[in-house]
Amino acid sequence: MKKLLLCCLAGIIIGCSNDMDGRIIPMDSMQVIMWDMMKADEVFIRKLVADTNATKNKEDVKLYETVFRIHKISKDRFFESYRYYEAHPLLMKEIVDSIDAKSNRERIERYSGKRKKP
Repeated sequence: MKKLLLCCLAGIIIGCSNDMDGRIIPMDSMQVIMWDMMKADEVFIRKLVADTNATKNKEDVKLYETVFRIHKISKDRFFESYRYYEAHPLLMKEIVDSIDAKSNRERIERYSGKRKKP
């Protein structure tokens, strides 16, 4: 009986352990990367308005590849991490909430004239 209980307990601990084994991008880095991906989307949408061939030329993919290169990650690692966070909604919510807060701070700074000097 004790062996069965120990096996069950070990299974629960292993099953509930954190999957962030080095392949998964840490949350703070993922927040920054996703922020940059959203900025890349904005750039693409602006290009699309000015140049209808932007979609045909896969400008969005080029912008995403630039983000991956800047952050020194592969596309596969990003999407593996993204799927991990999608499977863990509380962690994804924390990332999205952080991005939303950053967006709100930037908007307030932009419209209040208190923008930081680079």
